[in-house]
Amino acid sequence: MNRPKLRAEGIIFNDDKTKILVQCDLEESFYRLPGGSIEFGETSVSAINREFLEEFELVPNISELACVNESIIKVNGKQIHQCTLIHWGSITEEKIIDQLIHKEHPEIKLIWRTNEQLQLKPLYPEGILDIIVSDKNDISHLLIEKSYD
Repeated sequence: MNRPKLRAEGIIFNDDKTKILVQCDLEESFYRLPGGSIEFGETSVSAINREFLEEFELVPNISELACVNESIIKVNGKQIHQCTLIHWGSITEEKIIDQLIHKEHPEIKLIWRTNEQLQLKPLYPEGILDIIVSDKNDISHLLIEKSYD
């Protein structure tokens, strides 16, 4: 039986909250929040910190939970089911001047983008930008049921 994957991601702001840290391919055909899978016995905050350290040698400041994202999607005929705990966070902008290349996947980079820039290309999970700009303090629930076939 297939089981859902449990993930953790961060909405990471710069010091003055004008930019958000996102991952993308080298062509910037899409954006996504940085993070990864939660390992057994690990908290979502610990998972985000571990992923940042392993992939980019960075340690962000992770704070409260912003959103629970449930994604039940189909891509290229394959069913994917993920539950992602998304936290607010920050990191000093000087730590990433231009971009950082992923340590294990050189086709992935980490860059700062403004809300306006994030509106120009797909941002995953879908709907997260609305939560980011809403300035709400309560935890949001984002449900995505979609086929990308």
